[in-house]
Amino acid sequence: MDSELTDQLLRHLTAARWFAGKGRRAEVGSLTVLPWLTEVSQWPAVRVEILRVDYPPAEDPEPGEEDTPWPYELYQLLVAYHHAPVPGLQHAEIGRRTVEDLGPVIAYDAAQDPEACTLLWRLLLDGGQARGREAEVSFQRTDVSGLDASATPVPFTGQQSNTSVMFGDVAMIKFFRRIELGTNLDIEVHDALARTGVSDVARLYGWIRARWVQDGAPVEADLAMAVQKLAAAEDGWGLALDSLRAGEDFAADAAQLGRSLAQIHAALRRAFPTAEVDGAATEAIMNGRLTVAAQVAPVLDELTPGLLSVFADVGAGTLQTQRVHGDFHLGQTLRTPSGWKIIDFEGEPAKTMAERLAPDSPWRDVAGMLRSFDYAAATVPGPGAARWLASAREAFLTAYADGPLSSEQVATLQAYVADKAVYELVYEVRNRPDWVAIPLGAIRTLAGTPADQS
Repeated sequence: MDSELTDQLLRHLTAARWFAGKGRRAEVGSLTVLPWLTEVSQWPAVRVEILRVDYPPAEDPEPGEEDTPWPYELYQLLVAYHHAPVPGLQHAEIGRRTVEDLGPVIAYDAAQDPEACTLLWRLLLDGGQARGREAEVSFQRTDVSGLDASATPVPFTGQQSNTSVMFGDVAMIKFFRRIELGTNLDIEVHDALARTGVSDVARLYGWIRARWVQDGAPVEADLAMAVQKLAAAEDGWGLALDSLRAGEDFAADAAQLGRSLAQIHAALRRAFPTAEVDGAATEAIMNGRLTVAAQVAPVLDELTPGLLSVFADVGAGTLQTQRVHGDFHLGQTLRTPSGWKIIDFEGEPAKTMAERLAPDSPWRDVAGMLRSFDYAAATVPGPGAARWLASAREAFLTAYADGPLSSEQVATLQAYVADKAVYELVYEVRNRPDWVAIPLGAIRTLAGTPADQS
């Protein structure tokens, strides 16, 4: 690959809001070109290109790091090639180059190109497939009846780690930008939940999957998923903040969220394996995370004895584990005229694929929502915030458990809440120091330390 193309790709990637490697020194490792999704004579010419981004170590690596393999990420570049500039697409230009079969062309981000998006939409509805000598792209579909092939594509312009394109009022395609080898968890869970008949998630219409050769070995990954566009949907986080600002109670919505989560958990138990694990293993994991976190946030040193006591309650028994959401908070919920919907089942981004696939206690998700309520109340402080928080918590928990929690459930939940708050504290120390007080206040309460103690 020539240096001009490498520079083009890096400029485009590092400027994108969905690039996850900001702040690190990135290099282009390789570029794998997948088969054309269009006839060569058709404009725009569209294909997927898989960019491997390497993160080499510092010039003076620490002892023992010299032989450590470089970390890398894979990014999907969905490219629409045009033979001339396209008015209105200047913001989506990747670069100008000469491409075999096409000659001199201008490369655009296809997810921003209406013509290219229409092509991809029709390929999905038709269940199309493109094959090359060592690669293929297939469009898998489920029930697409009633979907309009002529629907106008409209890219979503908000902040996302992926890119979503709306098609009319009924569907959207979410293109994964940073891709992971294997089955995408969001697709896997949506597909499994659809088979159980649960109504608390959007319908899955299909997905785009690719196979190619990476570093000499055959690999595969999901590139995109098509789901129901939820009409008149309102973001849960925004609704919570609005209710706080208006001095309104959130209990009814919180209760509905609790019932929705309970139904999702029941459906996940039917769709995926469950297991019973020794609580001592979970306690050890939480203790280990606390030790690492204290190196980033030394304030945890004084709180460690109290937190260890909270985690010990988990280690005293066994835990029922299953597939869970893994990153559940108000921002992963949408209120629609037909009820609450839960979205984004990819798990916590900071965790490895193995960690996100592993069964966990459903109390992990419950704790995530409780911490989200706490963040909402802290974001809109005022004389009614504490009352709002207590009411939302009680309504959510009672609805989720279909009654009061047992003492054992409370102890397990407290451990998961503490573990989540420790994770949040590390995140805030690194990214939003002004927000440190939110998780730290919760940690002090859980550890039995007065909030005004330094």
